[in-house]
Amino acid sequence: MDAVMELEIGPGPESGSYVVRVLRSVGGGEPTEAIALDVDELVDRRPELEASVLLSSVSARRIMTDTEAALQAVGRRLFEAVFIGDVYAAYRTSVAVASERGTGVRIALRLTAPGLAALPWEALFDPSTETYLCRKEPLVRHVPAPPTAAALAIELPLRVLAMVSSPRGLPPLDVEHERELLEEALRPHLDAGRVQVEWLEPVTWPRVHDKLLEQEWHVLHFIGHGTYDVDTDEGVLAFVGRDGRADYVAASSLADLLAEAEPTPRLVLLNSCRSAAGGRDDLFSGTAAALAHSGIHAVAAMQFSISDTAAIEFSRGFYSALAHGRGIDEAVRSGRIGILGLGRGTLEWVTPVLYLRGEDTRLFDVAQPAEAADARASADRSPRDPGTSGPSRDPTPAAGKRRRRTPWLVAGLVALGAVVALGAALLLPQWIAGGSGGGPGGGSDADRLFVRMDQDWTSTGVSCEEGDTIRISARGEGVYDETEAAVGPNGLTTGELGERRVFRNIESFALIGKLHTQSEAFFVGVEQQYVCPSAGELLLGPNDNLLDGNRGGWDVTVQLDQDT
Repeated sequence: MDAVMELEIGPGPESGSYVVRVLRSVGGGEPTEAIALDVDELVDRRPELEASVLLSSVSARRIMTDTEAALQAVGRRLFEAVFIGDVYAAYRTSVAVASERGTGVRIALRLTAPGLAALPWEALFDPSTETYLCRKEPLVRHVPAPPTAAALAIELPLRVLAMVSSPRGLPPLDVEHERELLEEALRPHLDAGRVQVEWLEPVTWPRVHDKLLEQEWHVLHFIGHGTYDVDTDEGVLAFVGRDGRADYVAASSLADLLAEAEPTPRLVLLNSCRSAAGGRDDLFSGTAAALAHSGIHAVAAMQFSISDTAAIEFSRGFYSALAHGRGIDEAVRSGRIGILGLGRGTLEWVTPVLYLRGEDTRLFDVAQPAEAADARASADRSPRDPGTSGPSRDPTPAAGKRRRRTPWLVAGLVALGAVVALGAALLLPQWIAGGSGGGPGGGSDADRLFVRMDQDWTSTGVSCEEGDTIRISARGEGVYDETEAAVGPNGLTTGELGERRVFRNIESFALIGKLHTQSEAFFVGVEQQYVCPSAGELLLGPNDNLLDGNRGGWDVTVQLDQDT
């Protein structure tokens, strides 16, 4: 796609002001406009938007749900702030020119002011056409960088280092199931020798380090847990520590680790929640942005928590597009379209983010092996036969005399990593008050309650039978002891204050649950689906053995889906 409109959004002369520059556009011209944008207010709304997007996986019957209205309002606000005056005119001209060429306009954003990277630009909504830009054409975030190297020349197979990180204390991942999904999707390419996947287990810092030094890797695919550490203002991924618990690896450290590989992998896929989230003070604090800034050509990641089904559908659409020769920017859009297929109400298409270092969307230049090229050349030749009326083909030069290179952008790599939703801090009050509805399968309306942090167990009033499923969602923050430190439903994800835990395999202060007939508790966090092992009433509370001094708590919704 050669129809590109690249915008640079940077700091303005005054606080709260920014400057938008059109660096290039298919419509011509490079106008500049000054804009006003309350970044802090929009960043503060991220938890609400994240909850809206994640909860949209619950089907709705209305034309536009309250959750979409909230997202669309933010998207429209961003669009109307940026596309004004001559910049808006340049955009409309570019759209018209591209339309005449039978294509669309790729929007490329260069964000050069702190805080801008934390905004959900993938929600940009054009009110005149009533469309979300990223669903119609690719939208990428460009990372400023010196001229990047040309597509990496490689010989098949494409080497993929894949890993599933499931440390103790975090919601468990089915490691074997994740491997089966990936290998099943890749089967035709594995059998043909086009792709080779090697699994790394366990995902510890020393093991990853050794593997990166051991040989060349073209793609790194990480499946696991991720979040954004507001204390350090940096994205983190959960590796496995020496004790089997979470070892939170900061984005900057991960970038240094990947730099050990020679050459550095061109593509990194982070199927982990909030791996694309950024902070207010550092442009490259997010995991994805930090990796791209450090030299990774392309990083696909998630700016919000994402449901398992949406993560799988994104992967399918994304890699299917790559297998058909699309650019990586178009592949991300195809992944969004894959998510759309889950249902009319879903908003999770806004969650994936693509960080691109430089402008070239082609990552690899794959050398066809001489034998394979020779076989194709022989198959393509038709000998001149006087008795044949059909046309003959021109002879192809012998492949053994030279190597034929064809652009092949990670063709055929399909990773169906299911991602555990980890980070939504708030649920929309409108959704909570209205309930989630019954639906098929014997579901009931959602019940709302408040779980206090100074009380060991709170009765939910919801009872289940063996085999029933209880869906639990939580929002808000509580405060533990005299430190006045706030904590969300996921608890202290840094692994600190382990002595405060009642259940040692669950993070301190995390929201936990159990049946009154059971002695063991389970992790709830922001969202959980619990299959009842026996009949009983659901109890909820904080994983804390010292409740004095705690205050506040979490707003929780509970929905019972009876086993029919």
